[in-house]
Amino acid sequence: MKASQKKPRQRSTTKTSSPWAAVSRSGSHLNVEDFLTFRLTRLSNALRTNLTKPYLEQFDLSLPEWRLLALVARFAPMRFSEVTVRSGMDKGQVSRTLRVMATRGLTKTKTIKDRGARSTEALAAPVMVSITPKGTSLYKEVLPVARKRQADMLLTLSESERASLYSIIDKLSATIGNGDSAGEVE
Repeated sequence: MKASQKKPRQRSTTKTSSPWAAVSRSGSHLNVEDFLTFRLTRLSNALRTNLTKPYLEQFDLSLPEWRLLALVARFAPMRFSEVTVRSGMDKGQVSRTLRVMATRGLTKTKTIKDRGARSTEALAAPVMVSITPKGTSLYKEVLPVARKRQADMLLTLSESERASLYSIIDKLSATIGNGDSAGEVE
């Protein structure tokens, strides 16, 4: 190793020490790897890779397809704008994913034309999304597997830890907002 290269600074691995225990308003002692966003993103990525993707591959579904299939199965018929808000995905990704799902025969979309409109343009016409029988069947196959995998992970925590984590996530979501614009749903 060259003299000019430094070894990465090692972090204390003591299980009882938490950089969040005595956090100051300035957060001056927090390292990037201690940031809430950093830790939650890493956890989310690990859960997606190790928990969700394996069973989705079994059913030939991508994560965005599963997310939309589950939403549409639960709430259909839905306006496209509501699918976008509820999924937390951007409009382009929702549109591309729904197009693939429609090609696979899992969902269908229908443009709702305003009968009173003088213009024949459908530029801003609402689009309704619904699930097909094939989509419903696939959803019913995947859901028990997804529920079991999620339950297995949750059961690594005690009952009080699960209740606390759920409450903490709700509190953080309420503080920062859910990142959606629920008031903008058509």
